[in-house]
Amino acid sequence: MKGGEERRRLPRFRIASIGGSIDAPFETEVINLSMGGALVEHQEALRVGSECTLILPVAGATVGVRCQVVHSAVGHQAKGTSGEGLLFYRTGLEFLGVSAEAEKILATLIRSYGEGGSAGIA
Repeated sequence: MKGGEERRRLPRFRIASIGGSIDAPFETEVINLSMGGALVEHQEALRVGSECTLILPVAGATVGVRCQVVHSAVGHQAKGTSGEGLLFYRTGLEFLGVSAEAEKILATLIRSYGEGGSAGIA
């Protein structure tokens, strides 16, 4: 900034002690899936008790299901392409308020894996 000149279009004000949250999308791999929840693996930490949305690809479209994190822990570590350490978390999600339409889509998705899937528990 030249000479203290404010370049923002709108003024900003210092605020004390207001909590907020950011729901940033990131890649995840679904390990197992049921009508009530899922076990997923990802690289970003999720706090137990927090809410998020799991987006699942289904027949060329996507369905989003609101979830609550019920457990999350480091599942394993790996080395990145430049030698850095990477953490992979395994997180259990409980679905919240699933709509009738989303239930149908989830049931179809689960059935599509049928015999090829496994009956692991989240």
